[in-house]
Order: sequence, then C-alpha cells, then structure tokens
Amino acid sequence: MSPAQQQAASLAWQHAHPLLMVLISTAITLIVVTLIVLIRWLVSQSAWRYHPDGASGFIKDEFVRWGAILVPYLALSIGFKVFVYDLHPEYNKPEIWMGFAVVAIAFRLFLRRLPFVKAMGRHIDAAKAQAKAEAKVTRAAR
Repeated sequence: MSPAQQQAASLAWQHAHPLLMVLISTAITLIVVTLIVLIRWLVSQSAWRYHPDGASGFIKDEFVRWGAILVPYLALSIGFKVFVYDLHPEYNKPEIWMGFAVVAIAFRLFLRRLPFVKAMGRHIDAAKAQAKAEAKVTRAAR
C-alpha cells in the first residue's frame, strides 16, 4: 500500500469513528499524565517526610498541580477533537492542529500561574529542597 493510500485509509477510518478517535487520544493523555505524576512522586521519595502532609499530601499536591493544569487542557482538547473529527473533518489539517497547539500551550501557561497551583508547587519544591539540603549535610558528615 502506498503512503497516499495509507493516508486515505487512515482518514477514512477517522471519519468513520470520530468519537473513538477522541476516546483513544483522551485515554492516552490520561495514562501519560498519571505516569508522569507517579514517576515524579516516586523519584521524590526522600522529600515525602518534609511535606506538611507526608507522602499522601505530596502525591495529592502533584495530582492537583498537574490536574489543574491538564484537566482544562484535556477538556479543550476533547472539544477541539470532536469539532475536527466529528463536525468538520475538512479541518483535519496540520495548520489547524498547529493553531490548536499554540492556543493549548498559551492556555497551559496561564493555568500554571493560578495561585493554588503555585502554592502546591511551593510545598513540593520546599520539601525537595529540604531533602536535598539534608542529603548534602549527610554527605559532608561522612
């Protein structure tokens, strides 16, 4: 099958199953975000005890911090994908997706500046800084 035929078959499948396309990309996004948060939580294991609420507070802050940024982005993404895949398949072009990417990045940068997101980031960063300082003191004492 030639590349043109593959692209035509792919577009035909996307047009035939628009909501499945939205579901697949949404599931992949949620899995990736969950893995990012869990990896960040596990890598920061030495900082758990310095967080005001311990390990559970640390992971809660990570999920809320990332969730506050990515859940609205996910809603925007789902809306855009329904618009492109279901309502206007003729807009399924790289230029349109690039425009969406620019808007999504700007939206994400705005959400990172929300006060409660910054506060949770400060909790996490302070706990990590304390753990790093203790590790440095422990190494120096050896």
